[in-house]
Amino acid sequence: MAGDQIPMVSWLDRLLLNVLGSSEGAEWGAIALDQWQSVLAERGLAQPAWGHLSVQGGLVFAAAYLVFAVPAMGAAVALPVTLLLGGGLVVLQAAMMFYHSLWLPLGEINTLLVVGYVVMLFWLQPHRRIRALTDNVLDARLKLGQLLLSQGQTDEALATLRWCPESEDTLELRYQIALQQERKRQYDKALQTYLEINDRKRKFRDVPDRLEALQKVAGEATVVHTGGFEATRTLVMPDQAVSRPTLGRYEIVRELGRGAMGVVYLGTDPKISRTVAIKTLSYQSFDGKELQELKGRFFREAEAAGRLNHPAIVTVYDVGEEADLAYIAMDYAEGRPLSDFGRAGRLLPLGTVLEVMARVADALAYAHEQKIVHRDIKPGNIIYNPDTGGIKITDFGIAKITDDSVTRTGSVMGSPLYMSPEQLKGQKVTGASDIYSLGVTLFKLVTGETPYQGDTLANLTYQILNKRPRSARSINADLSNGVVRLINKSIQREPDKRFGSASEMAEALRRLAAREGREVAS
Repeated sequence: MAGDQIPMVSWLDRLLLNVLGSSEGAEWGAIALDQWQSVLAERGLAQPAWGHLSVQGGLVFAAAYLVFAVPAMGAAVALPVTLLLGGGLVVLQAAMMFYHSLWLPLGEINTLLVVGYVVMLFWLQPHRRIRALTDNVLDARLKLGQLLLSQGQTDEALATLRWCPESEDTLELRYQIALQQERKRQYDKALQTYLEINDRKRKFRDVPDRLEALQKVAGEATVVHTGGFEATRTLVMPDQAVSRPTLGRYEIVRELGRGAMGVVYLGTDPKISRTVAIKTLSYQSFDGKELQELKGRFFREAEAAGRLNHPAIVTVYDVGEEADLAYIAMDYAEGRPLSDFGRAGRLLPLGTVLEVMARVADALAYAHEQKIVHRDIKPGNIIYNPDTGGIKITDFGIAKITDDSVTRTGSVMGSPLYMSPEQLKGQKVTGASDIYSLGVTLFKLVTGETPYQGDTLANLTYQILNKRPRSARSINADLSNGVVRLINKSIQREPDKRFGSASEMAEALRRLAAREGREVAS
C-alpha cells in the first residue's frame, strides 16, 4: 500500500516553505513533513497520488462558485447552498478516511468557501445596487430613445443608444429608427442605421432586404424641372421594399400633378384612414427672397382656405414644414379640372356649365363674406366630378385676406388670361375681381377660348386694359343672347358695372339655366 501512495504537501506547508526559503526553513519543513507523514502512518492513513489534482480542482470550482454563482443567486439563496457544499466536503473526507484509509485535505476547499462567502457577502450589497442603477439607467435610455423617436427626433434617439449594451430591445429600437428615417426620406441615414444593425446581428428581421432596396434609392437626386414659378421637385418614390415617404403624419401614395409652386401628392392619414391631397413647396427649387415670398404665399393659402367651411371649397386639414419643404394637407377632390372641358370638342353641355358656374359663384359669395378674395379663379382651379356633379374650388395660394395688412396693393399675382383689369394694374382687389375671373371662366367653358388673346404678356395686358373683349357668339354662334349678356356683364372693365356680388351672379346663372332648359325642352 505504501508503494501506491505518495506524500502530499498541503498549500499551507508549501507556503511556509516558500516564505522561509532558507536552508533552516527547508530543514524545518522537511522535519514537519516527516512528522506529518508519521502522524498519518500511525493512524493508518495515506495520501493518494491523485489527491493533489483533486484538491486543486476543488479549489478552482469553489472560486468559480463564489465569483459567478453567488452573485447570481444572491446572499440569501447562496448561504444554504454554501453550507450544503461545505457539509458535503466534510462527509466526503470522513468517508474516504473510514472506508478507504485515504486522507484528502478538503479543509482547504471548505476554508475558501467560508472565507470567500463572507467576502462576497460584503461585496454583493454594493454590487447589486450598482447593477440595479446601471439597469435603471439603461432602461431610462431605452425609454428616452423611444420617446424621442415618437417625436420624430431620429438623430437624438440614436444618440441615446450609444452607451447601451446590445440587446433585442436596442436592436428593435434601431430598426424602428431606420424605418422612420426611410419615411422621412433620409435614405442615407437609414442605410447607415441598417448597416449598424447588420454589424451587430446578421439577418435581423428584414434588414438585408431593406439594405438592398435602399442602396438603389440612397443618393438618388430628385427630379428638377424648369426654373422660376414652374420649378417643381418631386419626392423619390422608392419600390415596395422601402417604406413609403411621409410628410408629417401623412403617407405619400403617388404624385397627382404639378402646380406653380410645387408638386401635389395623393396621401393617406393612417390614423383615421383618410385620403388627402398634399400640396408641397420644395425649398430646394427656390432661394433667397423668392423663397421667402413663396413661403408667405404658400402659408397664406392654408390660412385663407382654413377659414372657409363650404362644400364647394377645398377643406384644409393640416399645414406643416420640414427641413426641405412645406406642405398643406387638404381633402382629396376626385374629378378633373374644368380646364379639361375648356377645349373645342370637349365642352360640357351648356346647362351643366351654367349650373357648375352658379355653384362656384355661391362658394365665392361665401368666401367674400368671410373677407377672402380668391384672386386666381380659372378652370384649372375648379375640380369637377362628372360622375357626381361635385365641384371644389382649390388653390387659394394668392388669396387676399381683406383684413390682413400683409397683402397690399401694388402686387400683381394671378393668371393673366383670367385676371381683372384692376388686378393687372395692381389696384385694390375686391370680390368684383373674382366675378370678372368667373366670367372669363364661363367664356372659356362655352367657347373653348378666352375673350383676349396675346402673344406676349405686355400685349395681353394692353388688350385687357384698353380693348373691347371678343363676343362669345363670334366663337360659338349657338349661344343665346342671355348667355352673351351675362358674360358681358361679368367681364366689364369697371368693377361697379359688373354684378353687385357673387350671389347676384349665381342667381342670374340659375335663372338663365332654367330658361335655357325650358327652351331646350320646347
